[in-house]
Amino acid sequence: MSKILIADDSLFMRRILKDILSEHYKIIEAESGAKALEQFEKENPDLVLLDIIMPEGEEEGVMVLRSIIEKDPEAQVVMITAVGQDAIIDQCRKLGAMDYIVKPFDAKVVAKTVEKCLGAVHSR
Repeated sequence: MSKILIADDSLFMRRILKDILSEHYKIIEAESGAKALEQFEKENPDLVLLDIIMPEGEEEGVMVLRSIIEKDPEAQVVMITAVGQDAIIDQCRKLGAMDYIVKPFDAKVVAKTVEKCLGAVHSR
């Protein structure tokens, strides 16, 4: 079973994502950038769903993405973003994010994005 790390400071958002994905994937959670990096190293997830804006500020998710990609250039990371963050999304793609999910999100879009990204992992 593939492991997904959900890194979001909002318990509500983590719960929604967990509800969408937990039937098919093992879910690991982190409520901050520091915890996300800790869990990434400890658990070695197949995919990371990473919120851009967390407690340390608007760039925290970008810094976490940069750290994850430095540790593992093959890491699969999908950014979670609010509407209107196009410049940050472009920056994240350049840093190595595979895709992004826009809040508020649709469960089908989340499931399809995760499947697509994990499919890319397993086809290597």
